[in-house]
Amino acid sequence: MATDAAEWLTKEQLRERLNLHSTRGVDQLTKRRAIPFCVFGHKTIRFRWPDVEAALETLTVRAV
Repeated sequence: MATDAAEWLTKEQLRERLNLHSTRGVDQLTKRRAIPFCVFGHKTIRFRWPDVEAALETLTVRAV
């Protein structure tokens, strides 16, 4: 599935992109504020893939 850079991803779509077993991993990343997200309304959370990808790059441990 090709995704426009401006498209908002749901938690489930982000889970699929990150190849995680469940959405709990996404919940943990958002709780730690390790990845950027936007809240629309009371419980609706959405993610932009380029922003998430950039945030995850900063968490990457580089070899010495």
